Amino acid sequence: MKKKIMIGLMAGMLAVFLSTGWCAGNYSQVGFDLMKNETIGLLRIGASDVDVLRLMGSAQTKSKATVWGADGLEHQKWNYPAKGIELGMVRDGVMQTVDRITIKSPCGWTTKRAIGIGATEQEVRDAYKEEINPNAKGLVAGTIYGGIIFSLNNGLVSSIFIGAAAE
Repeated sequence: MKKKIMIGLMAGMLAVFLSTGWCAGNYSQVGFDLMKNETIGLLRIGASDVDVLRLMGSAQTKSKATVWGADGLEHQKWNYPAKGIELGMVRDGVMQTVDRITIKSPCGWTTKRAIGIGATEQEVRDAYKEEINPNAKGLVAGTIYGGIIFSLNNGLVSSIFIGAAAE
């Protein structure tokens, strides 16, 4: 009887561990967790248009809003080239929220783990060692369907993207 209880407890613990997304190979869940929790400066996925305007001011340029077939929602790009920031905004009803963030020079903001433009590849790998996907093309924490993509030029971070780069 004790053996059956112990096996049941171990199976339950394994199921909980596997469902958390922090086991080797579950980079989709890792990416979604990063999108939910990571920031660049004070910017985060899900921030409202009101929060963005308060933090950043009006965008220098905005793209035409278009409805994407992938999700049926209205998408728009807000560009702040003098700050090195581009935001993907999505409208679901009345409010727009951030669904993608890209930074490049001259942006001086960093992620929660102090990675910004000019960081070395090794600094990124050290900061995101549990989340870097060894199967991804490039330096990706999570996946291209959700996570953080670090673009490198001569071994240094040249841009950081948080969001879903593929549908």
